[in-house]
Amino acid sequence: MKHFIQQVFSEVLENPVFDQTLIEKYFSKHYIQFVDHTQLNYDEFILHIRKLKEKITQQRIQIINYAEKNNIIFTHHIAKSVLKDGSIVVHKVLAEFTIQDGKIIQCNELTLLMEGDHTAKNLGSEV
Repeated sequence: MKHFIQQVFSEVLENPVFDQTLIEKYFSKHYIQFVDHTQLNYDEFILHIRKLKEKITQQRIQIINYAEKNNIIFTHHIAKSVLKDGSIVVHKVLAEFTIQDGKIIQCNELTLLMEGDHTAKNLGSEV
């Protein structure tokens, strides 16, 4: 499952181009994401990814650690983003992904802004 999540990070998040077909490839239409104090459904998640592509020119995600059990993978990862204005933000992310029928159906995520302007604090849930 680690390879699967790395593909999601690479193809959906690190890819500078918004491509809804890639979201459809990896995420269930019943997808729910809980980020900090925000809940996103599938349609809101698509809006979230579109918003990220509008704000970010480059994003790199490094998995620090992970654990797998049955259909769940937990990751501790660092997301380093270069925003359109040239500033850099770094988030530490703890995420629990539930995979069903080859697609992510749920994500429970906590994000912490480690570096950068405080206005980027909610980048993980912005729509």
